[in-house]
Amino acid sequence: MDEMKICSQCNEAKIKRLDFYFCVNQYRSECKVCTIKKNGQHQRKVKTWKKRNGEDDALKIYRRDYYAKNKEKFAKYREEFNERFPQYYKDYYRKRKETKNNG
Repeated sequence: MDEMKICSQCNEAKIKRLDFYFCVNQYRSECKVCTIKKNGQHQRKVKTWKKRNGEDDALKIYRRDYYAKNKEKFAKYREEFNERFPQYYKDYYRKRKETKNNG
């Protein structure tokens, strides 16, 4: 039988081997959901996250100019991607549509 463990953040009892990360020869004190939530909050505060996701106007301008100068490169990349993964966009949009309809 699976062992249960209580998360230190949300105080819910969860299955130890499924819901907790195993790190340095022991399970973490917070569950995977709480860990992911905490890491996401931290990343939003960090400057690199803000730069990478374009909250800076100068960066947006740079990206737009770079794309305009390298349209052929991006088109070639998209074409190769579609050849390698022909079902990717069909699956992606189907999943998205299902979550929109269910949520």
